[in-house]
Amino acid sequence: MTPALTVLVPTRNEAANVVPLLERLCAALAAPAEVVFVDDSDDDTPRVVSGSAERFAPALTVRLLHRPASERTGGLGGAVLCGLQHAVTPWVCVMDGDLQHPPERVPVLLEVARSRGVDLVVGSRYAAGGRNEGLGTLRTAVSWGSTVLAKTVFPRRLKGIRDPMSGFFLFRREAVSAPMTPHGFKILLEIAVRHPDLSRCEVPFVFVERHAGTSKGTLREWFRFLQLLVDMRWSLRSPRVAAQARLEPTT
Repeated sequence: MTPALTVLVPTRNEAANVVPLLERLCAALAAPAEVVFVDDSDDDTPRVVSGSAERFAPALTVRLLHRPASERTGGLGGAVLCGLQHAVTPWVCVMDGDLQHPPERVPVLLEVARSRGVDLVVGSRYAAGGRNEGLGTLRTAVSWGSTVLAKTVFPRRLKGIRDPMSGFFLFRREAVSAPMTPHGFKILLEIAVRHPDLSRCEVPFVFVERHAGTSKGTLREWFRFLQLLVDMRWSLRSPRVAAQARLEPTT
């Protein structure tokens, strides 16, 4: 059976999480799917991914895209775009490799997308029934502040999305076509802002503690997020500014 779904998993030093993630995906999905690990690791993650491919076939087609250090541009967002270039299925789901995003919710996202006929389904910590249990007090405050800031900057383009900072979402591959320039972790934010006509909805999930390894969130990522907001705001505004300038009389 030809897979209808690609699960994109950006990884960086997640060797201990690969097999548990694949085991839970295999148990949750009722139909064959493709799992693409876009890997920026310096540990044994590539070896573990490659060694798991035969074990989970044919239910899961496991692929590895390992990016050398010189090609690791754009952070997690760049990894997602790299994986998207290799995806051929109608639907693509993006999730972290640390099991903070529950694999059991992947088929729910896909079913909701199909049944409601929407282009984008966001796994939301802030929808009714969702919870944010995997962050400490400080990181929770930073996450909430980032969400408020993003929705303030783009109120119309983020309409209907309560959790634009989520890293867990599913979309129809052909619906995402606008050029993107990812900065760090917030690839959903850029997809939603640059594709305002996407029909979208949210599905609640519980964000939990990571299974193994250490968090990749840093102060540097916060500044990259701010830069992303500025770049997107300017790129969306500049065509209008240019058009206005052409209409103004010259002296």
